[in-house]
Amino acid sequence: MMAIIRTVLARKGFIQSQHGLNGYEADDDANMLLADSNVAFVSDLPSNGPAPGDLSLSGLTTGALLSTAPTLAPQISALTLYANGQRYSNPEEQTLPAAPPNTTSHLFYTTIAPRGWYYQPTPTPTHAGDAYAGSVTTNATAVTTTTPATLTYGRVHITAPSAGNFTWPHRLGRTPNGALLRPTSAPAIWWQAPTDRDAQYLYLTAAAEGATATVQVW
Repeated sequence: MMAIIRTVLARKGFIQSQHGLNGYEADDDANMLLADSNVAFVSDLPSNGPAPGDLSLSGLTTGALLSTAPTLAPQISALTLYANGQRYSNPEEQTLPAAPPNTTSHLFYTTIAPRGWYYQPTPTPTHAGDAYAGSVTTNATAVTTTTPATLTYGRVHITAPSAGNFTWPHRLGRTPNGALLRPTSAPAIWWQAPTDRDAQYLYLTAAAEGATATVQVW
């Protein structure tokens, strides 16, 4: 009985296996050597910041609808998120931990050890780059109310509570990299200056109570 011989190529670790019982086939060997010499993995690409394509964004891209529960552990739907420069779909930590009782807590996901879901008393993450998934309100034994996070590249719908300056939560869990305001009523809404946004709020001014606008955030 003859053992199959395998050669691990030096650069990227491709396996060049023996074919049949009498050796190697030259064309297959040449193809494997060519790939091993030229292929580049994402980890090979130079980067001084987040993974390529991340654009310094964190948060939800799809899904992650929170729902109430008869216990202190809320339910969550399938999701895709960016956290700490990495993309995850349906993280294995799909069962959420119990939230603190009799309060409103904010849910984050981190890839920094210990990786997984955690709660904060405010929408401020433990680590910059953790992904925000929304808030849950509890009584002594159950989750009674949930509010989802705004998706990355999501829209925030605003109705001014009064004329003049006001703030509005954007629910990204971080300072938006950018925000584009579109008034949707005749009484206008516009940005305050010099501060128009921070980690929790959009800073706006309304011409009248009830004025409306939509803000695209990312």
